[in-house]
Amino acid sequence: MIPQSKKPLNNEEDIICKLPNELLTKILSLLPESDANRTRILSKRWKSLYALLPNVHLVMPFCWSFEQANKFHDFVDQTLAIRGNMAVEKFFLYCSKNCDYGRVYDLICAVVRCKVRVIELRFPADRYRVKFCWDLFKTCNTLVELTLKGEFVLDVPGDNLLFPFLKKLDLVSIVYACDQSAANLISGCPVLEELFVERQVIGRSDYLQRLNICSASLKRLRLSFAMCVSGDYEVVIDAPKLEYVNVLDVMLTYYYLTKPLCLNEAHIKIQATSDSESVTQFVTSISSVKILTLTDSTLMALCYIPDMPVFPNLVKFAIGNVLWGWSTLPRLLENMPNLEHITFLHGLLPFPHVQHSFDMRWNPPVEVPTCLRLKMKEIIIKNRETITQEEFTLIKYLLKQCKNLEILMINAHKIDHKRRDRLLNFPRGSNLCCIKLV
Repeated sequence: MIPQSKKPLNNEEDIICKLPNELLTKILSLLPESDANRTRILSKRWKSLYALLPNVHLVMPFCWSFEQANKFHDFVDQTLAIRGNMAVEKFFLYCSKNCDYGRVYDLICAVVRCKVRVIELRFPADRYRVKFCWDLFKTCNTLVELTLKGEFVLDVPGDNLLFPFLKKLDLVSIVYACDQSAANLISGCPVLEELFVERQVIGRSDYLQRLNICSASLKRLRLSFAMCVSGDYEVVIDAPKLEYVNVLDVMLTYYYLTKPLCLNEAHIKIQATSDSESVTQFVTSISSVKILTLTDSTLMALCYIPDMPVFPNLVKFAIGNVLWGWSTLPRLLENMPNLEHITFLHGLLPFPHVQHSFDMRWNPPVEVPTCLRLKMKEIIIKNRETITQEEFTLIKYLLKQCKNLEILMINAHKIDHKRRDRLLNFPRGSNLCCIKLV
């Protein structure tokens, strides 16, 4: 039984304390985690109420000794004892040094019995002490999201089924026993729909040379590779149902697709290698995409190949730093015949202006690209400096040639009144066009 709080000393009526526990826990569950946690200091009743929330958030403080760690484990056991068999919606556990992994395993077992739906586990850099309990989840029919964080060794068995109902998997700064461990984990989730892999183990390798993403159900894929250790890295993607891809990679990884993908949306920032063949093949394999972001060296590599791919379905395109100059922009736009929205994420010139060495003079093409004449509805220029004469020339061309343009939006925080007036007075090819200076 949770004790009811005493009446206030000033004899004023305390309406909140008269509310039933069920209603108070519902209110606490709607608060941010940090705010709900602060209510534990109000009284014994509030401390117990916090333990009854549907989301269980446990953060182990840094412990110099096993005795200090055991105090945390005792607190966790007391919290679970208050809950009994109440269902757990989300379970977050952050373990620090000297934790007792035997008691951690017992804790996870108890949470699984409480029909948990979302688990996030963060372990310290105990590479060989952490032994994950794979068999525990084979019969768990409630877990749909799993996040694993920390520089511990992930050694995954080659079982066909690991997480039968898991739909979302996040792997952050993990160390892998071998390439096959990562492949086993992904293939052991038969209904997986969303995967995020972040490689950022500081100062040493995560021992993953080849990431094999083979999934018949996967729909969303996010990769963030920022590890500084050099090596020959590869990513192989065999996921025919993919709809969304987001790749941020500065590790010179080679990408291979078993077959072209029919994506709805893709955001690609891949550091191009010396021959850039892997980057161009990857982008070509997703050329049926509808929404696309290409940044920096990825776009630069694409613009210098002889046979630039055509993007027949592309309607929304975002460009990063224009590192290659404007000479290939007409060619790029011509290969996007149905483009309706284009965003220059860092303006029309490389940032900062004084550091770029490319020829940024605008030479209009003989024929106006099809998308400008027939399709373009919105142009957004997120410049971080004032507009130069070269940029004025290109903007004037776009305003004149885009016959169906509805919005031209430009960051104007560094544009003086004279340049604003000049911009607003440019002739427009579309009667519907509105220039927004934000």
